[in-house]
Amino acid sequence: MVRTFRSIKRMPSGALAAAVAAIGLAVPVCLAGTVPLPTLQGPLPHPITQGIRVWNVRRLNYTASEYLVSGRANVYAPVTMADSRTMSFSNRINTRQLAKQASYTPVLRERNLPYTTRIIVYKPKDPRRFSGNVIMEITHPAAGGIAIVWGMLNGFFIAHGDAYVVVQHPLAFRGLRLADPARYGSLHAADPTQVWGMVSQIGALIRSGSAHSPLAGSRVKNLFLTGYSYTGVATATYADYYSAAARMANGEPVFTGFLPFANAMYVRHLDVPVIRVNTQSDFNSFGGIANRRRDSNAADNRYRLYEVAGASHANASPGILPEATPPRPVKLVQAAGLPKIGPMEKCSAQFPRGAQPNTLPLSYVLAQAFLNMYRWVNDNIPPPRTPFIATRADGEPRLNRYGNAIGGLRLPSLMVPAATYGTGRGGCFLLGYKVPFTAARMKAMYGTNKAYVARVERAAREDVRRRLIPVGAARAIVRKAEAMPAF
Repeated sequence: MVRTFRSIKRMPSGALAAAVAAIGLAVPVCLAGTVPLPTLQGPLPHPITQGIRVWNVRRLNYTASEYLVSGRANVYAPVTMADSRTMSFSNRINTRQLAKQASYTPVLRERNLPYTTRIIVYKPKDPRRFSGNVIMEITHPAAGGIAIVWGMLNGFFIAHGDAYVVVQHPLAFRGLRLADPARYGSLHAADPTQVWGMVSQIGALIRSGSAHSPLAGSRVKNLFLTGYSYTGVATATYADYYSAAARMANGEPVFTGFLPFANAMYVRHLDVPVIRVNTQSDFNSFGGIANRRRDSNAADNRYRLYEVAGASHANASPGILPEATPPRPVKLVQAAGLPKIGPMEKCSAQFPRGAQPNTLPLSYVLAQAFLNMYRWVNDNIPPPRTPFIATRADGEPRLNRYGNAIGGLRLPSLMVPAATYGTGRGGCFLLGYKVPFTAARMKAMYGTNKAYVARVERAAREDVRRRLIPVGAARAIVRKAEAMPAF
């Protein structure tokens, strides 16, 4: 049976640490196909008030549970920033030569070394609300482990009844141990590359239907791995190098599909669907144009790549309600080698006069990507196709008369423009801006606010029809257009 901490909830921290150490392995390791199942300890007490980086979902009829997971995993030679000891590690896969390499076999260094990691599980309080979809994300190492896609889209997942599993990256272990040795003192890994074995084993445990699973009693239909930026690199790295060997006892892959967002990583042909979404910041970063490939519906290569014109990597995209409450702030020792972007003052200086934060609603595209993925795996209905962003000879986007990129996935913000959307360059490439049109220009273009809103509504309906944004997103876009100041 899975042992819990319910009987030690009122213990002082020192006693809690001793109890955790005494519990040891709760479940003997067994096999699910090619993947050994790990040991689960927990749930830990009071995850929302005592856990680090745990979101409060109680008012939304969801639960947040925190577990320790132990097992053994191989150590490999690192291939991207997602499995290196420093995040400044060169992304060697992002070269034209390696993008088309014949083999993605990782280089084994050591076998079966022990680890203990942490997972956070968000799921509906009422099991009848569970959609059957489980989404997993490997954390960004900063600030104790950030689940970026969960932070952007938790309102969508909660409204849809999905479960979400956050897997702690080993680079954040030290910060957690120092912040709360009683709770997290047992976290350890011999090497960051053990994260891939952790992901396979935790995924296999979830898919196994075992009574020892953190989703025991829930009928899991699909398991997806996702990520944005660094966590998107992690998703693509796992998909390329480690997913093929991760199989259940019946031969099915552990993961039903992959959704890596906002990174330039190439993703090879797989036997499960892949949906990539890139912003205008990302589509050509680190050689990303060389890693474009055509969309496909083939059984061994179900693939989509969307490039969202006007969107920036770091953005002020609106949330999707209802949203969970962010974690309590905790000061932690940061992981070594975190990358740095240019100072905001320096970046702002290179933006045009009158620039504001980029608010193009990227979150709506990401939410629709999940809806399209669900239909693809459940009903075999392929997602829509869109063109790539048009580029000049130097790889920079071609711009129209409004200063906006040509081509790509186009939201109403660009189809019925009221601003110029752009991104930074150099060390500021992750940041973006918008420059709203003047009232005089808006009046010259559209005449009246009513006429402008009517065009926005038509564009939003078209994006819904094409399955580029959800229905609720169209309503939000129209409301924002209606609130525009009088021309």
